[in-house]
Amino acid sequence: MRTAFSKFKLILYIFIFIAIFNSSNAKVSEYNYNAKNISNYFSGLISFNDINYKNSEKFFKKLDNFENSSSQYSSKLIYSLISLGKYNDVYRYSKKLEKKNLTNFESNLFMGLYEFKAKNYLKAQIYFNKLENNFEHALIFDILKTTLNSWVKISQTKSEKSIQAIISPHPSYDNIISIQNAFAYCFIDSSKTSKEFMKIINNKEANYSRYHFFFSNYLMNKNQKNEAVKIINSASNQYPGNLLINQFKKSLNNEEKNYTKFNCKNSADIIGEILYVFANALSSQENYKLSNFYINLSKFLNPNFKSFDTLLAENFLILKKNEDAKNIYKKISLLGSVYKWYSAKKIASIIDDEKERRSIAFLSKVYNEISPRVYDTFDFANFLRVKEDYKKSIKLYSELLSKINVSNKLYPKVLERRGMAYERSNQWDLAEKDLLLSLKLVPKEPYVMNYLAYSWVEKNTNIEEALKMLREANNLRKNDGYITDSLGWALYKLKNFSEAKKYLERAIMLMPRDPIVNDHFADCLWMNNNKIQARYYWKNTLNFDDVDEELKKNIEKKLLFGLQNI
Repeated sequence: MRTAFSKFKLILYIFIFIAIFNSSNAKVSEYNYNAKNISNYFSGLISFNDINYKNSEKFFKKLDNFENSSSQYSSKLIYSLISLGKYNDVYRYSKKLEKKNLTNFESNLFMGLYEFKAKNYLKAQIYFNKLENNFEHALIFDILKTTLNSWVKISQTKSEKSIQAIISPHPSYDNIISIQNAFAYCFIDSSKTSKEFMKIINNKEANYSRYHFFFSNYLMNKNQKNEAVKIINSASNQYPGNLLINQFKKSLNNEEKNYTKFNCKNSADIIGEILYVFANALSSQENYKLSNFYINLSKFLNPNFKSFDTLLAENFLILKKNEDAKNIYKKISLLGSVYKWYSAKKIASIIDDEKERRSIAFLSKVYNEISPRVYDTFDFANFLRVKEDYKKSIKLYSELLSKINVSNKLYPKVLERRGMAYERSNQWDLAEKDLLLSLKLVPKEPYVMNYLAYSWVEKNTNIEEALKMLREANNLRKNDGYITDSLGWALYKLKNFSEAKKYLERAIMLMPRDPIVNDHFADCLWMNNNKIQARYYWKNTLNFDDVDEELKKNIEKKLLFGLQNI
């Protein structure tokens, strides 16, 4: 089977190869397509597609002057070099392409940024004007080209007039224009800078949390420490999970050194941040490879802003490149205690993915090495609860509750999670008490209502109250599979099989591969006399990866004896 698949892949690549080199821009006669060269090209292509840039660079570099035959080759080589941080090599190769009149989007973009960083703005503009839209970069091309040319003008003139010339090529890019305006005013040291930053951080339509850092950083550079502290303290309460904010807060409090450097008087630093915004947008659109390309360009422009690496690592995690992600997290951990804890959590999740039983010990060690914030303790307690160490998690939740005030927005969340830990450790009376108190503090919180009501249903108690609560939760979160399933299951328990089927069918659509949801739906199908369908869903559930042993045994019994006979 494996051999057959490999042959299929080889044939596919040969067809791709033929297609590439029979295209209108290919100069087939100029290159020697012997077995060795073809092998190196295919090996480089496979490595590139597998996000193994060390190998793609190695194989592509063996093809001397291959750019004469393929623009795709030169684009992928530049991409590989940028991903490896080999910016000097990118420069030399881009100049080689320039001499041969074989430049491409990637080479022109890099050379433009290179000259921009060196403050050779006229040269930079020449390269930026050479940029042509292509499929790979189409999503951001318009705003990218507009941005780069705008900043050439701003960097040259340092006038408000040039800032006012920043326009959006499309209304969807207006948020980026707002960000640019703030940085531009900061760059020319305008009195309008604070006002522009305030516009951004007060905008609730999107998450602009990181701009509290940039604003506070600007105020510090203006020797306005009190104002800087005020901004960052407010942001820390609003966004307790933001790494930039919390690490900078520690530096402002003289607890730790500030390892993340940004200077809005340096336009290269600003372009680096704007490219990061593009990278973030691409990541949210699931274009992780291209996102990483722009992150690495950000790092070229501002190598001192180490926070860029967080998104790079996150993209690698999603792409299942665990070792690459882990190596980056190890570097990030050196940026201070906030980053150390964040990186440790991520590495622990990678250890779990690899099915190694070291995650609890690893995270416990790091937790004991830092001075944990309230939210760090909450994180660790949640981690232990998920790992089914309920005793330790309950202890940490209880410690938290003794340290924070009832008015703290974290208080009801801690109660909720401790209640969940109590429930899982068969201490229902304590669990119910915590969940009810959490709901009292934050009424109509749909997920707390769901957990409490579903627990009542499973325990065959307060079914009518549970049903009422679940209907309310479902109205608040109609597209939540767990809540929809809970409502359907409550109706099932009340023997309202017809209405139960409607909600459980909806839950299946929302969560098609959840074993419990499938089991509930199968039970309901059986009670609606759809027995063939019920058996299909039970049997299908057994094929899922995450079916626990108890559920598996119950389903096997149902398949043998039906529902009424067990």
